[in-house]
Amino acid sequence: MDMEGRPISTEISQRMLNFLTSLGWSIDCLKGNLLTSLVDAEGNKIFYELGRHNIELATKASTVDQILPLTQSCLNQLYEAAQTVGAVPYFNPVLPSDEDLLVIPDERDSVWLQLDGREALAPLARISAVQFTFSVSPQDAINVLNKFGHQINSFLTDFPQDAVWKQYITNSQANYQQNRYGGPLTFESMDEYCQALACHGVVRGTGLVPLENLNELDIPLHLRSIWWHFRLKRYGNSLCIEIRPIARKTDSKLETQLEKVLAIVSS
Repeated sequence: MDMEGRPISTEISQRMLNFLTSLGWSIDCLKGNLLTSLVDAEGNKIFYELGRHNIELATKASTVDQILPLTQSCLNQLYEAAQTVGAVPYFNPVLPSDEDLLVIPDERDSVWLQLDGREALAPLARISAVQFTFSVSPQDAINVLNKFGHQINSFLTDFPQDAVWKQYITNSQANYQQNRYGGPLTFESMDEYCQALACHGVVRGTGLVPLENLNELDIPLHLRSIWWHFRLKRYGNSLCIEIRPIARKTDSKLETQLEKVLAIVSS
């Protein structure tokens, strides 16, 4: 936000990203003259998340005791960059604004703009969340997913973005199945999990195509386009679970949010 409480402009966010290059961050991606993604020497990334004001931090893979100090270190650099241009962080999960804040930083997001329509997609630029991703053995994956599924109410009671996501699914021109967001919460097996994924149409241009009608599939893109609350992901050779419905709040809340996730894993 700027000092008057308004979302920062693209010019301001670009100046922030350029300042970070003076702190050792390297340019990871450009779209024309727009700097869209940075990476540091350790593999942490900072990039646009739809909105011109909405900047995402994705930290490298770390141990439990390393992740919070690493996250805070990267955030502090981002806050320093904001300070140089007269901006301040905004710590609420939903920005109360009707302004169209969309910036489409890469090819993937351009696909969604064509598919959904700007009116449906624009509200997603006004929300922010915390997501934790942790590795799990293939043998334990479904059991751990089900643990989180049984605890969904404890997440959604403090996740106002839920209403925005549901509105997006309803308003999109793509005619998504309603459970493309949120999804099934428990599974009998890995096979059932994969079958549930396969029920959703695959993004092709400005429409959805049934999986069985395709000869080739961009698997990472398809998995990213199904926004279940708790979903499996692959990082290198590691199978991971991504925990999505966590509201972005002050940095002091990060430890409590992480502890909640770890408590469910170990329960």
